[in-house]
Amino acid sequence: MQDDNHESKIDVRIIVSGLDVAQLVSRAVNNIQLENDYHIIVSSIIPTVELSIVKKVASGADILLIGGYGHDETYNILFNELKTDFNHIGLFDYNNIIIEEESIDFKQAEKEILNSIINSTLSYSLNLINIHALENKLMKVTHNYNVLSDDYDKLLKEQEVLTRENKELREDIDEIRQDYSSFKTRYEDIYSKEILEVFSLNELWRDTFRENLADGERISIATDRFKPDNIIVGQGYIAAQSRQKAVEWLNIVRTALIFVDDNKDDLKEI
Repeated sequence: MQDDNHESKIDVRIIVSGLDVAQLVSRAVNNIQLENDYHIIVSSIIPTVELSIVKKVASGADILLIGGYGHDETYNILFNELKTDFNHIGLFDYNNIIIEEESIDFKQAEKEILNSIINSTLSYSLNLINIHALENKLMKVTHNYNVLSDDYDKLLKEQEVLTRENKELREDIDEIRQDYSSFKTRYEDIYSKEILEVFSLNELWRDTFRENLADGERISIATDRFKPDNIIVGQGYIAAQSRQKAVEWLNIVRTALIFVDDNKDDLKEI
């Protein structure tokens, strides 16, 4: 979902509880055509609530949607950890996509995602007003800094009675420089991003090794044991930053399993 004009679009990332929900959300997002119709990009769907992973992938998003059953404990924890002055956090409510038989209604999921994003976008737009106000202040501060620098050079040539005023101006200039540097650093981090892609574990194994995967649970156990960065395995899927990264991890696990007995308890004790 990359675009040359990405800076002009709103970057939305969705945090859900597992790969099964991530697959449903991905299908729904593709169906509602957010980029074409609303100038919104869903750049990442994060199939985990593990805080360390979520922090990495969610950094720099304009809007974060957190999946949960209302404002539950998980939602509150993630909200407190991820909220910044430059983003908006909204709720993707599972309660609104479950029908009487306790199964997920796909059309309701599309509607809930669209409504959640639109509501969050309105709130984010209000937040942008504050950001633009800060940008205007930054422009004024920069202008004042240039003026003060010129005045400083002139004041050095004036009478000794102005020495004290020169010192005060120097202190003002240092403060302006610090404010400018701090704001610039925070603002330039807005569009940093890391994205996880989701693949079928069985299909990727078959495509890579030209054989069927005999026991996917052993792959999950090995992944949970070694906890590689940005790799998640479970429920028949593997999530990674790219297909290449996923294949690299499967190669490592396959090699390790050659030396491990078929007993899954032995694998957990490696």
